Amino acid sequence: MTNAETVAQWLADKEIKHAFGIIGAGNIPLWDAITRLGATTIICCHHEQAAAMAAAYYYRKCGRLALALVTTGAGSTNVVTGVMAAWMDSVPLLVISGNEASKFHEDGGRGFGFQGYKSWHVAQGFTKRAEPLELTLLDDNLKHALAARQGPVWLDFPKDVQNALA
Repeated sequence: MTNAETVAQWLADKEIKHAFGIIGAGNIPLWDAITRLGATTIICCHHEQAAAMAAAYYYRKCGRLALALVTTGAGSTNVVTGVMAAWMDSVPLLVISGNEASKFHEDGGRGFGFQGYKSWHVAQGFTKRAEPLELTLLDDNLKHALAARQGPVWLDFPKDVQNALA
């Protein structure tokens, strides 16, 4: 299994039935794994801000956590407003942002790869937790989002890590 397939299975095991997002180069492996497994329905949105707001509203209406699935670059900057709204309203939200391959992450420039940047750094001020996705910490991150005072958790998932074997 790849790491993306492991995350897709984890979403199914945790009964996270819906994801809202936009596909892009940075999240294709995870998007594909979720789609192939078929346990979590991905609802395509016209904008990443709408994806976060839809996931937050889904929780308010259904009482079930949803995923906002975005890509790197503009995909992860566009989702910020919706994540900030969830933060201010204490609504739990799981955000997974795809990113450029890890080999580009330390090139010393403003960004890396095509549109990569450390999105989790940007999100640290308005999330309960923002960090690179670690398979062993998925359950802990889920608990963190749902614990009092609820709020969003942002996990960054570079595409080479998505494709690596678990």
